[in-house]
Amino acid sequence: VSSTGVRPQESTFLLRRKMAMALKRIVVIGGTGAQGTPVVQALSKSDRYEVVVVTRSASSQIARSLSNLANVLLFEGQYTDEDTARKAFVGAYGVFVNTDGFTLGEKAEVFVGMRMFELAVEAGVKHYIWGSLDNALRYGGYDPKFRCGHYDGKARVTEWLLTQKGSKTTPSILTTGPYINMLQDGMFMPQVKNDGQLLEFTQPLGPSGKIPMIALEDVGFYALWLFDNFDRAAFFDLKVATAHVDFNDVVSAFNAVQVEKRSSKRAEWNPFDDVSSFLDGFGAPRDLPVTAIFQSDAAGMSFHENFTGWWNLWRANIVERDYQLLDEIHPQRIRSVREWMELTSYDGTLKQVLKDPWLGSPALQDKHLGGA
Repeated sequence: VSSTGVRPQESTFLLRRKMAMALKRIVVIGGTGAQGTPVVQALSKSDRYEVVVVTRSASSQIARSLSNLANVLLFEGQYTDEDTARKAFVGAYGVFVNTDGFTLGEKAEVFVGMRMFELAVEAGVKHYIWGSLDNALRYGGYDPKFRCGHYDGKARVTEWLLTQKGSKTTPSILTTGPYINMLQDGMFMPQVKNDGQLLEFTQPLGPSGKIPMIALEDVGFYALWLFDNFDRAAFFDLKVATAHVDFNDVVSAFNAVQVEKRSSKRAEWNPFDDVSSFLDGFGAPRDLPVTAIFQSDAAGMSFHENFTGWWNLWRANIVERDYQLLDEIHPQRIRSVREWMELTSYDGTLKQVLKDPWLGSPALQDKHLGGA
């Protein structure tokens, strides 16, 4: 028997479970995704929580890497299966849920977000945090040009959760937005020209558009803050961002960093005027459903319809953030695109952030890199 009282033949799982028994258990749904991964990392690093990551495949590379973190366990199963969710939630203090709207579709995501909360109440979970996005349609006064299914679905769940007064389970909301990291992968990627010396951004943001971009490097902190501050977080929608950014900001930041480094690389912004033409560059047919779930459903949206609403939202510059509040909550937060570029040594190179087959790498490998 070792000095810890644990017999050598006991499994690593049991050993880690014993060591974590005094910690509050947090179940994370979506923990292997772009946003969920830093949430799991922050909860683990705090040494205040045991983290259970629900994953379809415990043998995937990202799941295995998370399982190597302190106080992190894997629970294999599909969270949309209610028996899986029920079993995962047993004994949990908190649940963090970030569903994938591109996998589920707008209608299913609304149901799943609500149903996960109901199952959390059933299991006696105290704190339920919903990973949300802004209500594009409501921000746009319900003008259909702003409709964006993967935003609006999450936002409908937010509005319902905030009405659940008197429940045994208390909801909090973490509303994020487009990741600054999408400068490395996705809608914000530049085209690389002149043998790598020029980054050309063509995003159709318009003359007065701004995007409240958020650095994934800070998302975990905000989720941890919500779990650590139950009274303040109760029925609170924490809307986070790094800064409201346009592509003049991106280009200026990149060029300033390159001058400082004495590099000859430069960036330009030559925007498309037409959103549809920009979206065509991703190779998705204009009638391609944004999700495979509702291909024959009249309420379903195409890739182009969904992301036209998304770009219209940013072009209108109508989404707000309280940066004074964010400075109070996270004094060391990243506050500008330049600061993020310096932190990550950004050079325009493709780096996988997203899993979507039309937006993320490797799709962009051929479509947006290496252009003449």
